[in-house]
Amino acid sequence: MARMEGRARKRAIAVAFGLILGGGLLWVWRVRKARRRRRSMDFTFEFGETEEVTAFFDRHPNFYPAFERLRALINRCFARPVPKPYYGPDHVRFGLGESCREDFLEICFLAANGYGGGASKLLRGLYERAVALAYMVKYPAKTDRFIRFAAIQEHKALKDALKVTTEEQWNSVMRPDNAAAEIRNRFEIVKKEFEQTDCKKCKTRRPAITWDLDVASMVREVGAPYDMYYLLAYTNANLEIHATLASALREDSKDQAARRARRRAQADIAFFCAGLLLVEVVRSQNTLFRS
Repeated sequence: MARMEGRARKRAIAVAFGLILGGGLLWVWRVRKARRRRRSMDFTFEFGETEEVTAFFDRHPNFYPAFERLRALINRCFARPVPKPYYGPDHVRFGLGESCREDFLEICFLAANGYGGGASKLLRGLYERAVALAYMVKYPAKTDRFIRFAAIQEHKALKDALKVTTEEQWNSVMRPDNAAAEIRNRFEIVKKEFEQTDCKKCKTRRPAITWDLDVASMVREVGAPYDMYYLLAYTNANLEIHATLASALREDSKDQAARRARRRAQADIAFFCAGLLLVEVVRSQNTLFRS
């Protein structure tokens, strides 16, 4: 009997030891997984060795140390764990900031390689996202409206696409959750919230074209420094993006040296604005996620 009790005691000790060891290993695995997830947000950047990159560093001899400090700041900011629940307000605001980070890196690459036009086009998107994020920092409750407006945007994209293609073609290239029927269902759920008057006399209504305010009004709400960048980062960039006379006559000189100088100047302006906007994005993230 005593021998059986001894064996039972040993088994109990073994089980307890196994649970402790297993729990410890699980904890180590989770810590390592979390660290890998945090490290995965780090980025490195290679400028390359081209004539344009060399000229960029010659124009800005003190650039690299400042860029390294900014890179460290970005890594620290976006190494935070992704907020939960997924697709909730915090998750969306964090994701919008992450999109700004990606915009900045793409602008950096184009600007350093002398593609001023391309850098300016991307700057417009970075500016609009940075302003929207700052607006949601000031008015956090607006984030839910931003999320729900996605159904309006999807429906508009569907309507426009069906003017030149068929519903079957749409469904063949979209995931099942973005099939035409699913988009229409989501639109019906939120359309009343985003209706606005189309004709006062006829009393007709139509979907709003923006999720809350237009960009200019939003900039007035958030104020400095976004208002200082409006012309360079938004107005001029709009003329570059769309089919305009300004975009058609972008290169108005046959002088290759003059054209190169213009592109480089445009690249420098875009990169300067992008860097300052990204600092504001980091400030927004720190306001939202103080940790």
